[in-house]
Amino acid sequence: MYVESRQDHITGASLMKGSRDSLKSLRIFISAAQTLNFSRSAEELSLTQSAVSKHIFTLEQRLGTALFDRKARGLELTYAGIQYLKRIGPAVHLIDEASALVAHSDARAALNVVVSPSFAHFCLLPNLSEFFAKHPHIKLNIRPRLLYEPQAFEPFDAAIQLHTGHAGGLSTEYLCGREMALVAAPDLVQRERAFSIADLDRLVLLKRAQRGYNWSEWRAVMAPNWSGPPADAPEYEGFSMLLPAVTHGLGAAIAPLCMTLDALDQGTVVRPLGEAVIGRYAYYLMKPAARRYDPHVEAFSDWVMYSARQLQQRVNDFISR
Repeated sequence: MYVESRQDHITGASLMKGSRDSLKSLRIFISAAQTLNFSRSAEELSLTQSAVSKHIFTLEQRLGTALFDRKARGLELTYAGIQYLKRIGPAVHLIDEASALVAHSDARAALNVVVSPSFAHFCLLPNLSEFFAKHPHIKLNIRPRLLYEPQAFEPFDAAIQLHTGHAGGLSTEYLCGREMALVAAPDLVQRERAFSIADLDRLVLLKRAQRGYNWSEWRAVMAPNWSGPPADAPEYEGFSMLLPAVTHGLGAAIAPLCMTLDALDQGTVVRPLGEAVIGRYAYYLMKPAARRYDPHVEAFSDWVMYSARQLQQRVNDFISR
């Protein structure tokens, strides 16, 4: 026989009692956790500081634990507060989203899409008008995120991420990006006469300060006996910075062909070695299990997959020239 424990009573019945006030307290907690300042939260929420403090104190009493450390230099979240914010933030967001959907059923559906910033810049945004032309009733909230960033616990309906394709709790579908190559500005290649592995040491070799498309993976296929770029080689944070650096002749880098295809076709960058190395990482469409059969998510997924197939075909055609 199940007997309700004291903790069950605290976290269950007491939080349900006065649910409207409880939800208000949760919103106040989220604001205070983000600002770490009760006065600023009070101003944001059009409340008095004493009202904010009272709601936070009441919430802590109900939970039986402190959510904030009150220190002379200001507020800090406790470990319990950090864990609570990670779970309560998405929950309140879903409540607001559900309320808006039911209250305004004729309004445009809004999808939260978490996208690798580089993919958004080079592959998604240039073609997104096509999606809106086909689905004017769907609004997309594009969040430039990497799933291993702290913000990744926020809820999302779909994600496009650089990944290996194996993610717990998410369905994954390959989009593009397995093929990578050494790319550089044509003037740099001609000036340094860099046409072989032995010539690479004459170039400035640029690194990407994120996972995937690294020199060691490329070197394992193309030049196992080559030492690779020096340890102090310049690093750039993401392709949205790395590829412009390559285009402007600042050095050579390893990049996915799906992101450099236009530049290669236009001749602003070249593949001096003419290779296409298959890498471990690529860009995948990822969906939480609970969102897999949502018709709006499926509409976005179908369009992304169609666009990716077209892009992949262009990559295949380029390689086979």
